[in-house]
Amino acid sequence: MHILDGKTALVTGATGLIGSNLCYEILSKSTAKVIALSRSKDKLEKVFGEYLSKPNFSYIAKDICEPLNISERIDCIFHAASPISGAVISEQPVNVILPNIEGIKNCLDFMKNQEQTTGIKGRIIVFSSATVYSNNIVSDRTVSEDDTECETKINAPNAPYADSKRMSEILASAYCKQYGVDAVIARIGYVYGYCKELPNTAFYSFIKTALDGQDIAIKNPSMARRDNIYIDDVISGLFTIYERGVSGEAYNISSAGEKGNFAAADEMAGIITDIVNKEKMTEKTVSINYLSDEKPRQPGIILCNTKLKSFGWTLKNSLYDGIEKTIEKYVEEVI
Repeated sequence: MHILDGKTALVTGATGLIGSNLCYEILSKSTAKVIALSRSKDKLEKVFGEYLSKPNFSYIAKDICEPLNISERIDCIFHAASPISGAVISEQPVNVILPNIEGIKNCLDFMKNQEQTTGIKGRIIVFSSATVYSNNIVSDRTVSEDDTECETKINAPNAPYADSKRMSEILASAYCKQYGVDAVIARIGYVYGYCKELPNTAFYSFIKTALDGQDIAIKNPSMARRDNIYIDDVISGLFTIYERGVSGEAYNISSAGEKGNFAAADEMAGIITDIVNKEKMTEKTVSINYLSDEKPRQPGIILCNTKLKSFGWTLKNSLYDGIEKTIEKYVEEVI
């Protein structure tokens, strides 16, 4: 039995890393119906091509910033829609803020209206981020769900993303308190894993570069370490808080740095080159070119996952194993 058997799940941001893998897992492991929502019809049909003719799958091509007009019963919404590219955050900040704030409002309004008109009470899983804890620190720091007093500077480059994620949490909590909407918040670490639509981030650029037989260039060898977590562990964490999470509360879905997952981008690049060379995935041995001198590493944040573990959840994938699984899937796809 799967916790979603017989239910209907709406997944926003369905073509992204978490959204697509979440849909695959639900469709392959349960009897649930999945409605995948994303802006691009072409991407939806590319990512879910094998499921298009299945009776338990359908999609909606629309912007989550538009109100949800869905006539069928929705038992749960996994709100994953949110741009994560550094370039988009820097150059198109409005396109980051609106999906995070208007998007969650539309999900909350849908669930509120559904219960008021039909009596059906669904549950929303709000996708938040490690960035709500800010990185305004002087040394490596471990944070629990209550440690949200350290905010991002209002003019910081990532403020459009970090602060709109904070506001999405505040809005969800407000709907819980004022309207009784059932919403649980997932503060997710830095996720890595296979995604058919290649995300525009350094990690995926490193993989593509290495598999092309080219050396990886690292501009900044002193980047902060991050709390990385493999996609399969994220999915199991999401199901755990869907089933057992308390409405209105937040849960870190994170590695807590276990199994080598507290690592910086340049360290992940080193693992990528090791795997590509060990498995002889290219004719040329690839290496890392550092474009600047090494400096003291910037401090990073570890997300305590004790609260999630209290439900019986455990982290299964080491950083090395997770990266290896990711690369092997891309080799199969020949990116």
